[in-house]
Amino acid sequence: MGISFTVYSIYSVMIYSITAWLITDILPVDVSIASPLAESDLLLCAIFGGLISGIGSGLTIRFGGAIDGIEILAILFAKKLNLSVGTFVMGYNIILYVIAGLLKESWILPLYSIITYASALKTVDFIAEGLDKAKSAMIITNKPKEICDALSSEFGNGITIMNVKGYYSDKDKTLIYFVVNRFQINKVRNIVLENDTSAYVTITEVADVLGNGK
Repeated sequence: MGISFTVYSIYSVMIYSITAWLITDILPVDVSIASPLAESDLLLCAIFGGLISGIGSGLTIRFGGAIDGIEILAILFAKKLNLSVGTFVMGYNIILYVIAGLLKESWILPLYSIITYASALKTVDFIAEGLDKAKSAMIITNKPKEICDALSSEFGNGITIMNVKGYYSDKDKTLIYFVVNRFQINKVRNIVLENDTSAYVTITEVADVLGNGK
């Protein structure tokens, strides 16, 4: 993974370990039987524990490191399997906790642990992949000029157009491919509908965007 990844990961593990030591051995906080905030409510512990864990892991991954081995595996293999990092970690831990439940013949803590990682999953993806995660719109229309003019005027982004043909209608159409962030996608929908109410639109998440698309 490279020297930079290794250095950031070692730094993250050190911070994690020192903080855990301070909480358990130095500060007057007993976390062995209850949470300082959620006390003995296992559901609150699971939800907010997952949230805190997800923030830590997400920040580490976003800045080029990893806290544990499964995160390294997730970074290596998640996109090859067309999964997000959080989904990969979640899948691994569900398998782990199902096995733990079978071996311990008790499902209470394994099920709460699955809730923890469900809470952490979206947090990791949200932090690691950013607030402005890209979405792509594929628009099939008979009014490409009007839509492209409106999109270009609103966003200033590059637009790709392709000539296509409908199989059932046997009519020539235009396919517009356009990439924006998640906060702009509703505006794209509105622009398309304002200019062509019969347009066919699909919207998907984009894992990575390289280049400026001009």
